[in-house]
Amino acid sequence: MKRRDLSRQIAAIHHTPMKYTQPIALTAAHLTLSVPHMHKTVCLPAIAAALLIGCESQPLPAPAASTTPAQTSAARQNSAPVAYINGQPVTRSDLHTRLIEVSGGQVLSELILDNMIRDRLKQRGLTLTPELIDAEESHMRNTLSADPNEATRLLIKMFSDRGLGKLGFQSMLFRNAGLRLLIKDQVQVPETLLRQAYELRHGQRYRIRIIVTDSLPQASDLQARSVAGESFADLASLNSTDASAAQGGLLSPISPVDNTYPKALRQTLASMQTGTISDLIAVDDHFIIMKLEKILPADAIPFEQARAQLEYTVQLELEGQRMQQAARSMLADAKVVVLEPVLNKSWLNQKAKMQTE
Repeated sequence: MKRRDLSRQIAAIHHTPMKYTQPIALTAAHLTLSVPHMHKTVCLPAIAAALLIGCESQPLPAPAASTTPAQTSAARQNSAPVAYINGQPVTRSDLHTRLIEVSGGQVLSELILDNMIRDRLKQRGLTLTPELIDAEESHMRNTLSADPNEATRLLIKMFSDRGLGKLGFQSMLFRNAGLRLLIKDQVQVPETLLRQAYELRHGQRYRIRIIVTDSLPQASDLQARSVAGESFADLASLNSTDASAAQGGLLSPISPVDNTYPKALRQTLASMQTGTISDLIAVDDHFIIMKLEKILPADAIPFEQARAQLEYTVQLELEGQRMQQAARSMLADAKVVVLEPVLNKSWLNQKAKMQTE
């Protein structure tokens, strides 16, 4: 499957009947990659002028205000049916307020970023070339899968799930490419992060099961029962509050340098033997019990052999963080005046959300 066909495939999604499910929440990043809202183009309805008629003196009515061809065309578009429900027409005006309420803030934030990015690029004399925009699609594919066909499938599925069409896709590539160009000289990859990334991808890892509970007495009881020989997987399935309970507490293999896991958990793992069960580990308001199922040895790939790929991956991660920061700063700096109350509420909610993500 050729990469150049992706935009047409994404566009074709919107001509295929879909079953809509509950929308999911993102990441970002995203943002860079980001984080799923509806991305639709909405038109503000034309504002009708009211005719004031006198009472007692009954003056001649004022001549009607002239209507421009553009206004006439907009009015026709707003009143033209875009769908039918049991034979009854649904117009753009019918959809307007609901679309604004659901996704107006998201769309407005994207338009603001588009505007701010263009201004910043112009101020710094930077040119966003087609090659840089194409590179963004390559970055997205590379983060999804090393197999080109699988990357295409996952990319199309992701956009289909989020209701993102050809226009939204191209706009997203523009924003990502523009933000990356603006922060490019602010990112350097330190050797320490390369070493950490190497350990994450190629170093020793642990396959473990966990039980998580908020109750100290319950945690103590479960720990004692598991040490006494009861099935750890069964205890986790029946009692753990962690999402891994559905798999008997089993987690994907973790690295001792993976900072996304609590430090106390990783330190405890370093002293455990295969098949043993940990003491209680207190993390925030939770208590964790671990069973070490297996130690997976490091692979045989030398650091220098993996360096180029590690530099690329870590560079993208660091740039993604700076791009998020830059986007938040632009939204905070933008002078935005929203006249419509429903859109203003949606915009304020979206702005607050982006500032905390």
